[in-house]
Amino acid sequence: MKKINDFVSFLFILFVFCMLVGELSYSGGTTRIPWSCASYNASSSKQKAALTTGYLEGVQAAVDKEMRDMLVPPENREHPIWWVLPNGRITAEDLETSLSAFCESKGNKGKTLLDAFLSIAARKDGSPKTGLAFDDGPSNEWRMILGESKFACLSYSSAKESERDGVIYGYFLGTKAMRLTLKTPRELSLMVWPDADYHDVMARVDAACRETRYINSTLRDILWIVTAEMGVEKMGGARRIADRK
Repeated sequence: MKKINDFVSFLFILFVFCMLVGELSYSGGTTRIPWSCASYNASSSKQKAALTTGYLEGVQAAVDKEMRDMLVPPENREHPIWWVLPNGRITAEDLETSLSAFCESKGNKGKTLLDAFLSIAARKDGSPKTGLAFDDGPSNEWRMILGESKFACLSYSSAKESERDGVIYGYFLGTKAMRLTLKTPRELSLMVWPDADYHDVMARVDAACRETRYINSTLRDILWIVTAEMGVEKMGGARRIADRK
């Protein structure tokens, strides 16, 4: 839990930095080809499982790195996750079932997957309960929505490229869905998802998972490290631009 406290403190410093240098040039994470329900329907069962697994990991990362406190536990329907997840168990299998039912429905094939995920969310009304983060607040225990990750780098590296692609794109969608729900300023989202195409993030993750020191690490930890590193690189570029003005 110390990692979360340290990260929240870092985000506050980042917020001050952004106020000093001005808004960063940020697109929210671009993609060369936004995936649609039609492309999802044509995917293999393993690709679909990879996508929903990545989406949940992205949601978890966004909640972990959010500067504001979570004021209610995950089972409470006013927790932010219910604006990006459907009712039921929080598992990749159940999420895949809900997403498949939506995407296979007549008239939904042209919808983007981001729209699809938000369409099947349990909540669409009101606003989630969040507040100022304090070290002695309940935030730590109420940020954890998934169990301990068992998805190791070794398993990720041995998967087919299309499946790795699905995991990373799903992660991107999960982080973006949470950013939209929480209305997190774009400049404060760089550490959750950098201003980069998901293929670029995937290349960095692939390279990290091939390193001997990370071979036994979980993919969750590697994505945490890679997205943070790329976010710092983006901030460094923004600072250089500000210095030249």
